[in-house]
Amino acid sequence: MENYHFYMLFYISKEVILGDVIMYKSKFLRSTIFFFISLILITANLLAENKKEDVKFLNAKQADELIEKNRDNPEFIILDVRTSNEYNSGHIENALNIDYKSSDFKDEVGKFDRDKTYLTYCRSGRRSTAASEIMTEIGFENIYMIEGGIVAWDKANLPTDK
Repeated sequence: MENYHFYMLFYISKEVILGDVIMYKSKFLRSTIFFFISLILITANLLAENKKEDVKFLNAKQADELIEKNRDNPEFIILDVRTSNEYNSGHIENALNIDYKSSDFKDEVGKFDRDKTYLTYCRSGRRSTAASEIMTEIGFENIYMIEGGIVAWDKANLPTDK
């Protein structure tokens, strides 16, 4: 009977010790996984914020002021990313047109000098946001965008060419 108690006590102690070790390892593993997932999410968020900062958003009046300031600057390009039909219906003076929806948009915009300053716009801002993101991905650094696009431009009673 005495041996039975000894073995039972040893078995119980062994399980408690092993259980504590397993629980410790499990908590450590969970904490480590949680730490790395948090680190990945924070890094991804910071990278996303940095991309947003690469594109400077302007209202129509600010965009007009930027255009006036750079009127004779060959390093400043206005880029209309709407379709050619939309462009032909009215566009900002001296704007170049590259259709964001075209299959070769990335190739076409990639031909531009990445060191120049660009002002992008579309109808309402959705396509120019996506176009500007593509431009930052391929190395453009000086990008401005008109919030609200040509709709906001027209609403501010600013001039367009046809």
